[in-house]
Amino acid sequence: MLFFFLVIFNLDPKSRPPLLFPSDEALNPAVEIEKAKTKPKKIPTSWGGSNLTQEVKKINGLDITTYTLGGGAWIQHRKVKLSSSQIEIIGEDAVSGHLKGFVKVEDPENKITFTAEKGEYDKFNEIVTLSGRPTLLYYNQNNKLTKITAPYIKRYLQENKTVLEGGLIMQDEDYTILAEAAIFYDKENSLVMEDSPFIFGKELFLSGEKVTYKNDEKLTILESDTIFAKLSYEAPKKKEADKEKEFLEEEDNKPERRLTFITGNEIKSFTGKSQDESYVGVFGDAKIYRVDSEFKGSYLKASGKDYKNLESKEYVEFLDKENNIKITGKLFEHDDSKNYTHVSEEPKVIFLDKEGNETSNMKTIELERFGELKEIVARGNIKIESEDSIIRGEYATYYEEQKKMIVEGNPNLEREGTIVRSGKIILYPEENRAILAEGLGIKDSTDKKK
Repeated sequence: MLFFFLVIFNLDPKSRPPLLFPSDEALNPAVEIEKAKTKPKKIPTSWGGSNLTQEVKKINGLDITTYTLGGGAWIQHRKVKLSSSQIEIIGEDAVSGHLKGFVKVEDPENKITFTAEKGEYDKFNEIVTLSGRPTLLYYNQNNKLTKITAPYIKRYLQENKTVLEGGLIMQDEDYTILAEAAIFYDKENSLVMEDSPFIFGKELFLSGEKVTYKNDEKLTILESDTIFAKLSYEAPKKKEADKEKEFLEEEDNKPERRLTFITGNEIKSFTGKSQDESYVGVFGDAKIYRVDSEFKGSYLKASGKDYKNLESKEYVEFLDKENNIKITGKLFEHDDSKNYTHVSEEPKVIFLDKEGNETSNMKTIELERFGELKEIVARGNIKIESEDSIIRGEYATYYEEQKKMIVEGNPNLEREGTIVRSGKIILYPEENRAILAEGLGIKDSTDKKK
């Protein structure tokens, strides 16, 4: 058998890029070759194979020389190598090429490889269009593989970007992404998607009108109509009757499924090596929904296990549905491992009845909530307002299980123009009922200091 090896260095003409669904004129080799003669463009290119067939074809009335390469056929375009079982090269200058069989495009500089059944090579526009189950394979800086498949992939060789169309599936160690279309930028290692793609992680779901996924940085940016959903499993909370039992039934000990939904104008999700390193940043109209609570704010950072550690530096509104209280403030921090919440800068507690209606509210300088103790502690300039009275003091403790608050620090109660002072005031916010203890002093409105 006679083997041939041929290397051709190309002239550099001008041409129009083939479209994903091209017209006859756009892919007409005769037109491309005529255009190529008008403007030289220096592109280092070579090609070859184990065997070669040369023939002259008449295309649009012009005699065009074509070369069919087989047996390990390849095209070297700058630093990118294209190979397949068979390549048909159009023109002596290899203006275009048709790749068939197992097509492979290797870009070692950007650590990217493409595979497909068919490929169209456009030399002067530096584009390779792949079809027939094309796949993009990329290794990130940690040498972890990302795989993206789509019906049509167009690789812009010089621009280091790839356009994927027709419905894509991306898979890596963290996520599986479903999208209608996307652009992958090599240098930034970012996959940009619009039309609300779906992102699935381990017990996670994310979506937004526009999504940018950066594999190396482990960062996902969601914009407009965003949603972040997290599934977790938690030990069931004991009811009052259960606390008197020495043992719970085995069925009652099974973890309960809990869903957490996070939404906002923009969400940035960082996936760390461990769950403790991962976080979600929510910007603009941030909201968290759980079966037992709701959170609203201008800015939010959720981190830690199941993203339960919360931090917000702007207006915050936290609703505890189980204990019928709402907490607001401008600086909010919650450490779930310690079950501790700290609120400062205009903190406020709103007490609700079982129907969710406000019965009273408490303003203070500093607010702490101790989850294990089920207590809320307020310090400094306490002011508790209800429909018919105002209670003031220096500090207060609210016992969530007893639905009872004790106000101390020279407390007083003002009602209908009369001020009553005592050593301690016991308040039941849901019932709007107060008990004054440890000495009383009464002052009417005529000598009340404004």
